[in-house]
Amino acid sequence: TNRRRSISSLRVARGILKYEGLQGLYVGWSPAVVGSAVSWGGYFYVYEAFKKSCRQWKRDRARQQQQQQHESTNVDNITLNSLDHFVLSCAAGGVMVLVTNPIWLVKTRMQLQMKKASEQHNVKPYHGMRDAFRTILRKEGPFALYRGSGAAFLLTSNGGIQFAVYEYLRRVFHVQRANLRQKNSNSNNNAPSLWERFEMSLGYMAIGAVAKIIASTATYPLQVAKSRLQQRAEALEFTEDGHVRVVQRQYHGLMETFRRIGRSEGFVGFFKGCIPNALRVAPSAAVTFVVYEMTMDFLQSSSSSSS
Repeated sequence: TNRRRSISSLRVARGILKYEGLQGLYVGWSPAVVGSAVSWGGYFYVYEAFKKSCRQWKRDRARQQQQQQHESTNVDNITLNSLDHFVLSCAAGGVMVLVTNPIWLVKTRMQLQMKKASEQHNVKPYHGMRDAFRTILRKEGPFALYRGSGAAFLLTSNGGIQFAVYEYLRRVFHVQRANLRQKNSNSNNNAPSLWERFEMSLGYMAIGAVAKIIASTATYPLQVAKSRLQQRAEALEFTEDGHVRVVQRQYHGLMETFRRIGRSEGFVGFFKGCIPNALRVAPSAAVTFVVYEMTMDFLQSSSSSSS
């Protein structure tokens, strides 16, 4: 089989700087910012709502079983397990796919285009996020905004794996912190010091980064397939000697995309860009989970103080 040679991330970066300049490395930042804000904010909101409903359902079910068996135990201590976190995370991700898939499609297309090089090769580029939406709706119709949504729904397993790993590591981290604190202090009810809070923040950052790297690596082939499905039919790509050429690359369906990647690029093709992606998502996930934990801690302390 005739397989294309893989072009390294450094060569791609040099090519972008050569043809587009430094600003070419920041193409698509506006839909990326909007998409991240909407998807993360909505995701955590839906995820917490699902967790609350699931806990309440399990408690109500436990009370019914107690009444039938005439037992009396404390059902308020019922917690969610790793499978619960995985399923609820996937469900929250599915909700957000319906909302944010058009934004991520525009982001992908804007990042793959090279504006200056496109004009030189008579390929009309998008001029901003709004122009991209208008052009796609006018030329391809509204359903084009949901290209790759099948892969995106399967990618909700990314969030499921991420939160299952995060919640497990978080639980282990809290147990270890509690044991260490009990050894160093006679009282276990003291409020954590500033240094302890700083250590906890570092712990949440590390746990969030590790969970995201594991999840993104495990589901990366789906990310590659989704990006291929969302790209424009007429696009630019770098050649092995560093030049740019116009290619027609229309993908139809998830399975056909997997077959084409496997046939033309081999197993490595499913993990193209995996390392740059890990370097991108790990810091953002680390910061996101620290902010998430701080916000939840603030809301819980405010709720307990007002009650």
